[in-house]
Amino acid sequence: MKKNKKATSLLFCLFMLLFCAALAAMTVLRAKTDFQLEDVARSLETSRGRERKQQAEYEEAAAELPRVQAELAKVQPLADAAEQEAAELKEKRKALREEKKAREQTPSGKTGGETP
Repeated sequence: MKKNKKATSLLFCLFMLLFCAALAAMTVLRAKTDFQLEDVARSLETSRGRERKQQAEYEEAAAELPRVQAELAKVQPLADAAEQEAAELKEKRKALREEKKAREQTPSGKTGGETP
C-alpha cells in the first residue's frame, strides 16, 4: 500500500511538474504573441493615419483643381504670347548675327560711317 501511495504521489508530482512547465511555456508564448499583436496594431494605426492624411490632401487638391485650372486658363494666353515673342527674338538675333557675319566677310560692305 505504501508503494502504491508513493507511486501515486510520484505520478502526481510528475504530472504537476509537466503541467507547470507547459503553463510556463504557454505564458512565454502568450507574451510573445501579445507583443506581436500590439506591434501590428500600432503599425495598422500608423497606416490608417497615413491614409487619412493622404485622403485629406487629395480632397484638398481636388477642391482646388477648378480654381487652379481657371488661373491656368487666364495665364496660358500670356505664356503662349511670351513663348512666341521669345521665338521671334531668337530668330531676329540669328538674322542679325548672320548679317554681321556677312558684313565682316565682305570688305566692300563697309560704309564711311562704320568703324571696324
